[in-house]
Amino acid sequence: MRFALAIALFAASTTTAIADDSDWTGGYLGLSLGYIDASDTWDSISNPGEPAVTPEGASFSAYTGYGVDLAGLVLGLEADMTIPDLNDNATCDVVLDCSFDVNFMTTLRGRAGLAFGPTLVYATAGGALGYIEANSNDPSGTSASKSLAGYVIGAGFEHQTGSLRYGVEYRHSDYGEVQVDLGTPVGDLNLETDEVRARIAIVFD
Repeated sequence: MRFALAIALFAASTTTAIADDSDWTGGYLGLSLGYIDASDTWDSISNPGEPAVTPEGASFSAYTGYGVDLAGLVLGLEADMTIPDLNDNATCDVVLDCSFDVNFMTTLRGRAGLAFGPTLVYATAGGALGYIEANSNDPSGTSASKSLAGYVIGAGFEHQTGSLRYGVEYRHSDYGEVQVDLGTPVGDLNLETDEVRARIAIVFD
């Protein structure tokens, strides 16, 4: 009798744990580490056809969000702040060299996915902002800082165990085009990125 009761209690606790793991409603706060491959297309006004710069490197992000589980359909909103290691240089105007640094990026995105127990497969899309700094080796030492705005789309999956969620996400971002005035070289800069991120978050009920 005691053995049967113990089995019943164990089964009940296991079922409860699985149900808790399968609930995707709630807020969360997380960190991610990623790899970014970027394309900064520089089109010099005075000397069109200059080569693109293609920085690539690591990224570190903090993110937060909230989701609602509607019987397996999970809808939510997420925001993140990213510090990337993205910089490169190129000949931007005949004999002048220019360097380009992406200082930070941020997004605000909607998420929609399907939950299969403790695993979620989702798509995400929203707005993206980036902040760049450009410099040239002109003797005048010109530099410029600009912000860019565009969109981001992506997809990923997460697994939830207790109060932890971890997963992998891919995203493509287009931050649009902005004119950069470095004195002698003036050009239009377009920034696009492709990124893969490993994510881990703490869930708050």
